[in-house]
Amino acid sequence: MAIIYSYPSATPTTADVVIGTLLSDDSGENPTKSFSIADIIGLVPAAGTGGTVTSIGLTNTDGFLTIGNSPITTAGNIGIDLFTSGGTPSATTFYRGDGQWATPPNTTPITYTIGSATNGPNIDINLTDSLAGVSFVKLISGTSIVATSSNSEITISSTAVSSIGTSTFIGVNAADPLIPIVSLSATGTPDATSYLRGDNTWATIAGGGSMSSWNITADTGTPEQVDEAETVTIVGGTGITTAVAATNTVTVTNSGVTSVTATAPIVTSGATGAITLTAPDVLTNTAQVSAQATITSVISLTAAEYAAIGAGNYNANTLYVVI
Repeated sequence: MAIIYSYPSATPTTADVVIGTLLSDDSGENPTKSFSIADIIGLVPAAGTGGTVTSIGLTNTDGFLTIGNSPITTAGNIGIDLFTSGGTPSATTFYRGDGQWATPPNTTPITYTIGSATNGPNIDINLTDSLAGVSFVKLISGTSIVATSSNSEITISSTAVSSIGTSTFIGVNAADPLIPIVSLSATGTPDATSYLRGDNTWATIAGGGSMSSWNITADTGTPEQVDEAETVTIVGGTGITTAVAATNTVTVTNSGVTSVTATAPIVTSGATGAITLTAPDVLTNTAQVSAQATITSVISLTAAEYAAIGAGNYNANTLYVVI
């Protein structure tokens, strides 16, 4: 056999043949045979792994397109066009959903005007179109908020705290206007030894100072002047004692009569305070007739007791009553 790569190349046709091995030979010898290209092409559909295109076609399912010259089985062009049920396409017509070329019903442009109106305590922002349609957004005033409308201008203000002012001793840091900081504005450094002075300064109170004099008075007597370095002494009178104790305390104590206890026939109106002493069972002389001495005592006794005293032993100015 000749060497295959030594032959020149050529364009085959269906009438040409190629050399190959026949594997389907019943002899089992796999002889070399010549095969026509036409026969080889005829085997392709029968193989089941491919085939040739016999036609091309298009379909439309929404009804808006028309398909022409479909399918193509040999050669040709498929036509595609927009389905039209009426009307004429132009610069003023539009394709309608029913397939008609038509002029839209609202060809006049719609314009909108925005404004505001008071609605009770609230404000309505109105959007009015040229067809007299109105849409609005309502601004509702919350706590401490007031909204007003005038000439389509909306003013929103607060009735709560609008500002914090300073004073001699108070300062305000409004670097963040939403969170102002209020503090003392005094100069100096506050600590355990400094005090806020009237000129708004933290300062230490200076030592020193003096008292020239002061007066002491009482229920009676002439007021006395007490000069610096002098001492005032509180002296207890009759039945009164005084004592000095911590801290800076003077105790005044009644050291005289503190209570009165009565025995018969004496009767007291109370134990302390303003007390009245009486003797309701005591015999008194209601009238003095003679110039003789008065009776100072009365003794009641039996006749035997009286006789036992004996003459010359009786008490003077004494009335003996024998029972």
